[in-house]
Amino acid sequence: MTKAQISEYEQQRLETIRQNRELLVSLNLIGDNAINVFEEGATGKTRKIVVDKAKRKRPSTGAKQNSEDDSDEWRDDQIRTRRSSATEPARRSKRLRGESAEPTTAAEEHVIETGDVSAVLAPAETHFSELVIKTAIRVTGHYSGWVEPETMARLGLCSNATEAWESQGGGKFSFKDPLGTGKKLTKRAVPSGQSMAKYVASKLLKKNPNAYFYRHTEPGVEQWTGDWTDEERDIFLTVAREFGCGDKWGLFSTHIPHRVGYQCSNYYRQYVIPNGWIIDENYRIDSTGGAIYVGTHKRGGR
Repeated sequence: MTKAQISEYEQQRLETIRQNRELLVSLNLIGDNAINVFEEGATGKTRKIVVDKAKRKRPSTGAKQNSEDDSDEWRDDQIRTRRSSATEPARRSKRLRGESAEPTTAAEEHVIETGDVSAVLAPAETHFSELVIKTAIRVTGHYSGWVEPETMARLGLCSNATEAWESQGGGKFSFKDPLGTGKKLTKRAVPSGQSMAKYVASKLLKKNPNAYFYRHTEPGVEQWTGDWTDEERDIFLTVAREFGCGDKWGLFSTHIPHRVGYQCSNYYRQYVIPNGWIIDENYRIDSTGGAIYVGTHKRGGR
């Protein structure tokens, strides 16, 4: 049966199944070579679906941040859903070894057919113990604060985002003109060895503090890249309890002197959410205890 002989509806249905299969792979719930779909007959019905489950290791208890995350906030969301994982887990496909693969569960088949991952991802309320649920901080995924007051005063920063942007010349933000100067920014303007994102952020301390602190500490303050200390963890949770968290990580990080925004974002999804210290309605927990982002990508700023 050729593709031309299959109805348009069936073509769309099979394409949806293919996309949903890729979604499962991106969430590390199945192996990337594990699903075989055989089509027979004029209706193009699915005859066989087999799955080989991939396993992922949870991170160690120490939270290490040793490299810069140059992605934007919406790319962080992609990372949350494991769509941009730098290292793929080892695939243990029985099919590739000539053995019979394990059949899909009903929940996995539902994901493949519909794209709805709720059946294989658990909300915090059902994953964690009653004690963890009772003591956890609850947030909606948004940070409502501004730059830490003493830092703001020390650097002479404005008291809100609108005032900061307009006081430094205003302009319309775009990805081609992130500085709002009215001129397209080219790679030629970026010093050798520095990324475009970090260069742009370095120019926005007073105009867009959130963007600046996402990749830079306060001028003159060393950035730490090792394990997070207990004190830093406590500060993180204190700030989250007062102002919430989940976006605007640059602003959030000003409360933790030696960390920058992307480190706070990584720590949040790799350790805070999986340990149940904070319950964020935008996250679900997978079968290995990892945090999977299921919220919208339309965030309130980096």
